[in-house]
Amino acid sequence: MESVDPGILALWYLLAEDSLLEEGGALYGVSLEEQETADLVAFVRRAQEELRRRKTPPVLPGQPVRITPALRIYIGEKELKLRPMAKTVLLLFLRHPEGIALKSIGDYREELGNLYRRVSRFQEPEVIERCIGRVVDIFENDFCVNISRVNAAVDALLEDPIPYRIGGAAGLPKAIPLDRRMVKWE
Repeated sequence: MESVDPGILALWYLLAEDSLLEEGGALYGVSLEEQETADLVAFVRRAQEELRRRKTPPVLPGQPVRITPALRIYIGEKELKLRPMAKTVLLLFLRHPEGIALKSIGDYREELGNLYRRVSRFQEPEVIERCIGRVVDIFENDFCVNISRVNAAVDALLEDPIPYRIGGAAGLPKAIPLDRRMVKWE
């Protein structure tokens, strides 16, 4: 598929809008040619502004999140210190911008296990499996406890923690609303 020139897109967008002036100059005391010229000049200015707006990358609110190869998490220049399981839960949510429904946390068991092995000091497979089992058990409260730990650590670290918190309405998937262009995995 060919890419479309952004200038053409901006012109198409502007052409879809109504003329800036009402009727052929009668109300404004100008000739039809003068009005058409004024319309054309206004159109070109708006097209230039639209092109400038589209070329300027949007300013992303907040501070970037950086995850090191050792899975240390930095928000801006500050390191977010978490217990291993809370860090595992945060990393899982950072990997899934679409969110995760609490009732389907069991679907993420393997991914949680892989992350937990990397951040935990435990090496014994049965200990890791038992820890992950408690988190994915929907009859236990461990998953929600770890979400609360993440949110408390974020609240303590930042003045504006909202984009970095795990949240969501009851019964709906929980997610971190942060724009993922702000998250850099090293």
